[in-house]
Amino acid sequence: MKLTARILLILALGTVLVFAAFNSTMVTIDALFGGVTLPLGVALVAFFALGSLAGSLGLYLAVVLRLKRDLRRAVRSNES
Repeated sequence: MKLTARILLILALGTVLVFAAFNSTMVTIDALFGGVTLPLGVALVAFFALGSLAGSLGLYLAVVLRLKRDLRRAVRSNES
């Protein structure tokens, strides 16, 4: 299982590197604090990573915290 996960990780990283290399057009991203100019591939990969982190945090807040609360309630009701 670990070997399969490592192989998939290496393939994903290789795909990202190739994607970033072929999308080297410079783009400017304007935000409230100013603007930044970077290659398109880097910008897309960075925003994909930020979106993945935001989705993971949302999943954690929506599911894991609710399950922890339910577990605490079940333990309390079992102790009584």
